[in-house]
Amino acid sequence: MDYSFLIIPFLVLISSQALKLATDGIKGNFDFKNFLISYGGMPSSHTAFSTSITTLIGLRQGFDSPLFAACLVFTLLVIRDATSFRNLLGRQAQIFNKFIETLPAKDKKSIKKFRERMGHTYMEVLGGLLWGILLTFYLSIL
Repeated sequence: MDYSFLIIPFLVLISSQALKLATDGIKGNFDFKNFLISYGGMPSSHTAFSTSITTLIGLRQGFDSPLFAACLVFTLLVIRDATSFRNLLGRQAQIFNKFIETLPAKDKKSIKKFRERMGHTYMEVLGGLLWGILLTFYLSIL
């Protein structure tokens, strides 16, 4: 088995998470717990990860292969989720958190705030897309 189909996308994922941590640090939002689990931020690691396997399949098996087409559809779904559905969830979380703030103090303590940073901007997704393609291309020719 060619393990590069696993190794390269995971290297892209880990490096994009590290980049996200660095860009968060530049913005003053550094939090190491976001290295493993985070939503939103630059670049989109979900996009980079799915773009990586899609690019690798295209390079190795052909951009006209059925597997490439399936990966491309999956990647487009990931991108759509990151830019639309998760942004909607983030906006709903903001509204819920505003409602929580109106509750009496004793009730407020028992309710955990909702995570508001969920989705990505188009630039964050574009960053993940470019990172996934470029790093995958580089690693696949080594």
